[in-house]
Amino acid sequence: MIYQEKVVFPDGVYDICTTEYPPIKHKVAVAVPNLDELLEGTPTHIFASVWYEWRKTINYPLHYSELVRLAALYRYGGIYLDSDIIVLKPLKSLRNSIGTVKEVSRGSSFSGAVLAFEKQSPFLLECLKEWYSTYDDTLIQWNGAELMTRVIRNHSDSDPNREHLEIQLEPSFTFYPINSTDINRYFSEPDSTAERAQHDALFSRILNYSTTFHFWNSITSSLVPESNSLVERILNHYCLHCLDVL
Repeated sequence: MIYQEKVVFPDGVYDICTTEYPPIKHKVAVAVPNLDELLEGTPTHIFASVWYEWRKTINYPLHYSELVRLAALYRYGGIYLDSDIIVLKPLKSLRNSIGTVKEVSRGSSFSGAVLAFEKQSPFLLECLKEWYSTYDDTLIQWNGAELMTRVIRNHSDSDPNREHLEIQLEPSFTFYPINSTDINRYFSEPDSTAERAQHDALFSRILNYSTTFHFWNSITSSLVPESNSLVERILNHYCLHCLDVL
């Protein structure tokens, strides 16, 4: 999902699906990209010409969406959110931002679930170059979050401050206050006074300091948040329609 303050869809680049999707009140448009025009002038334009063969590969749906994400942000700018992200605070202040998911001494890892970039971002251009030069249709994460992490690490060696990338690295708690390893237990109601106090403290900290919350749907898709669980409280506090479908 990509958000822009003012959206202008050039002729031929997007076909808006206005017939299959009824109008709703939240200013959401469903768009199908014209891959050739979207990738034109980027290092990845070749993928448009091999689309008919590319779509036969096993990981095509995932890889296609990852490439479109990078290319659309590079061409138009805006804010990208995975569909399992809930927004906790306004996003307008974000500029050329990507979030850390794991901070370790040997090098942090980054996620593309929340991205906010101006058009023609130097960082996104480097990501498109990396995509073209290292693409592997057999791997899952290699062309997505791992690709962005590689670009940041590779350029950090020559420029520790990454000034030429014009990128803002957000701390993990800003976009991903609970990591993928711990998320499952927060779908359950606390079963002790001590655990409830810990959940309450974390909930308060998330409200105060986090900009988004990531549900890590690839891990939690089979789970339903229990009543009074931390996840249920966040849904109840922020999400417009999430609890309606649980």
